[in-house]
Amino acid sequence: MSYRDISICISSLESEFGLIEQAHSIADAWGARLNCCAVGVHPAPTYTDGFMGGQGEFQALMQAAQDNIQAFKTRLKQYFEDKRFTAELRETQTFDSALAAATAIFARYTDIVIARMPSSPDKLHHGEIIEGALFGAGRPVLVLPGKWKPGALGNRILLAWDASREASRAIHDALPMLARGAEVCVLTVDAETSLTRHGASPGLDISTHLARHELKVTVQNADSLGRSVGQRIADAAVGFDADTIIMGGYRHPKLAQRILGGPSHFLISNSPLPVLLSR
Repeated sequence: MSYRDISICISSLESEFGLIEQAHSIADAWGARLNCCAVGVHPAPTYTDGFMGGQGEFQALMQAAQDNIQAFKTRLKQYFEDKRFTAELRETQTFDSALAAATAIFARYTDIVIARMPSSPDKLHHGEIIEGALFGAGRPVLVLPGKWKPGALGNRILLAWDASREASRAIHDALPMLARGAEVCVLTVDAETSLTRHGASPGLDISTHLARHELKVTVQNADSLGRSVGQRIADAAVGFDADTIIMGGYRHPKLAQRILGGPSHFLISNSPLPVLLSR
């Protein structure tokens, strides 16, 4: 079964709409409908010594935000008209602190969400959009680098396999995007044999399963060699000439990922190619 609904969220914090062009190209290649949620973002109320700032100041901020949102909606609609893109356009508004929740509500009615890879610092809140779709909607997210040039996806896949529930969910969520006969490299990093995880031969069971889906599967059991797991995955993907990395997203709590880092946290900000995450 193929994807039928592909969704993106574009907030009024965006200064350019390159993600729309990337997503439209993917939707066109997959024969899917593109849905776009335009999110008008208001600044969250500020508090000083337990009290909200002056009413006049707050009203001025809200009016400025509303003016920006209106200009954003006008630019966005004009962009669609100029590009002659066909898509369903929805509109909503929220505070910047609730952007993930707004994304989650929209993302529950789609097959996959396409998002922009966040920069550091993430001033445009792309990370909240990704987390809203993953945690709030349970939807897979295809995260695209800003400079990614639209091209074929699903022909050469690097599956970052740690034998977790999240990794299993990711590869099965990704099956609709994989071309028949696609080449899949199942990568394990520092894998240990275990009855409860990888089994007697890391990567063997999942590669056998994927081969039954008419995929050409190879297994690479790699050592991290002193590098982070995320960097090792990125290096292997480049070496395999992959067009997409597939992995389970945020197997550890979000707070731990943000403080201590982790493969998901690393790759959604540093991957040289698209990353499909599921949780």
